[in-house]
This record gives sequence, structure tokens and C-alpha cells, in this order.
Amino acid sequence: MEKIIECIVVGDIQTNCWLYAPEDIQDGKRPCVIIDPGDDGALIISRLGELNWVPHHILLTHGHYDHLAALPDLLEVFWKDSPPKIGIHRLDAHYLGKNALTVQRNSFAVAGGDPAYIDALWKPLPEGNLFFEEGDTIGPLKILHLPGHSPGSVGFYDEKTGILFSGDTLFKGNWGRTDLPGGNEEQIYKSLKRLLSMKGEIIVCPGHGPLTSIKEEAGLLL
Repeated sequence: MEKIIECIVVGDIQTNCWLYAPEDIQDGKRPCVIIDPGDDGALIISRLGELNWVPHHILLTHGHYDHLAALPDLLEVFWKDSPPKIGIHRLDAHYLGKNALTVQRNSFAVAGGDPAYIDALWKPLPEGNLFFEEGDTIGPLKILHLPGHSPGSVGFYDEKTGILFSGDTLFKGNWGRTDLPGGNEEQIYKSLKRLLSMKGEIIVCPGHGPLTSIKEEAGLLL
């Protein structure tokens, strides 16, 4: 079976950037989606070249800076030919675009970081141009709205392959924090219960840390 998934761990916060290519080769290259390009744009671009994959979509599980900081570098390379769509849930759309620096600095400060860190790395972030709603599909991926870590947190689920990209909602043995702007503990518990009730052999590809599965995490909230 051909390789269809790749994880690149990026940035100081060790974010999982996922490259996912379940579709057939087109015009000599394999189309893919990039999920959560949190940093190290050059590394992501280099790996895409080695794999001979070309991104048609850049999908964000949520708007926090450690999941999208490489966007400007990626667009600088891929914008010229066939620019990829940038997808985010509408409730997290303010983390991109003209007001993004203020929003990202505030979020980073609430997390206990120094906003000067954001300033030192900052490149203007584009606007999103694809806004998710619950139940939307992008190729084989179904959008699951999973609020709690942020209002617009989502998961991407491919039912055919049994792969779920859970962002910062569900980790191996843990779940995302709810003390950042827009976080909500009651909502994340509901989102977790939804994920943990899913049936079948489902591999979980989280925003940080190792792979897990729905079966493995079934008792997480007990």
C-alpha cells in the first residue's frame, strides 16, 4: 500500500503537522492536504518535495499560532501555480487575517507566554478562504465541530481509512486545555464524549504527541 500519511513535528511547542494524501496521483503528483502547519515551513516544503505531493488544501483544526505559523512560508511557495485553499471553522477565523497579530498575541499572553515571542516570528497571516461548518466534507474528510479548546476547534475524519485528525481536542491519555480565550470545559467534555463514542477501528492523529486510537482512549473520562 502506498504511503498516504506523514507527520512532521514542528516548532518549539512540538506540534504535529500532518500531510495526508489518500487520493490518486494527478498530473504526475499526488494531491494532499496539509493539516496544522505550525512552524518550520521550509521543512514541510522540503518533505512535500521528497514525497512528490502537492497541497490542494491547508486545513486548520483551530486557530492557535502553534498550528498555523508556517502558513506565510507555504503560500509563498505554492501561491504562484495553484494556490491551496485555507480552511478554518468560522468561529476561529479571527485568528487569521488583518487582526491576527493582536488576537495571537493576546492568546499567547493568556497561555503564559511573552507576546514578544510572537512579534519576533511574525509574518502577516492570510485570511481564510474556506470556512467549515459541522458535517461539511473536503474530499474524503468530514468536518466534526469539536468546541472546547477553542470555539472553532474541529476534527477531520476519513471514514474509509478510519483516520481522525483530532487537533488539540484529544491526545493520547489527555485532552486540550480550556483556559485560553474562548475555551470552555463543559464544551470540551461534550466533544470528547462525542469522539469516544465513535465506533470502529479509528486511529487518532492528535495535534501533539503520539498516535492513539478511539478504543485506546475509551475510558479517558472515567
